[in-house]
Order: sequence, then C-alpha cells, then structure tokens
Amino acid sequence: MPYGHLEDLLKQNLDVAKENHKILKRMERNALIGFIAKVVIWLIVLGVPIFLLSTYLTPLLSTFQNGTTTPSGVFGLPSAEQVKQIVNTYRGQK
Repeated sequence: MPYGHLEDLLKQNLDVAKENHKILKRMERNALIGFIAKVVIWLIVLGVPIFLLSTYLTPLLSTFQNGTTTPSGVFGLPSAEQVKQIVNTYRGQK
C-alpha cells in the first residue's frame, strides 16, 4: 500500500471523528435543554394548582371551619345590611 493512501485514510478518519464530536455535543446540549424544559413544565403543572389552592381555598376553608359565614354582596363587597351594621356599631362607640 502506498504511504499517501494511508495518510488520506487517517485524514478522513480524523474528519469523521471531528464531525461525530460536533454531533455528540449538539445531542448533549439538546438533551440538557430538554431536561430543563421538562423540569420547568412539571413545576408549572404541579406548582400553579398548589398555589391557587392555597391562595383561594384556605380562606374559604377557614371561614367554613369557624362556622361564621357572612353574606357578602356583589364581588365580595359588603351588602347594604352589613354597611348599616358597621355604621350602627361605629355610632354606638362614640
């Protein structure tokens, strides 16, 4: 075998190895990005409902556990009876 032929084969082998290295680096980067994306998605999927439950259900549960439910008006504003009761309480303190 001629010496030049072996040298060409070694150069081709080196080129293939370099290209393979680039491909493996891209695959590794994509796998890391995919893992991080999955973690973020699962944190959102599990975290948002827990946050909403703790934010909105805790006051409701504490109200029902105490047994005192106060009727409220539209959008949680006090009703006319509640406003009258507050005004009478305020006048009684003077």
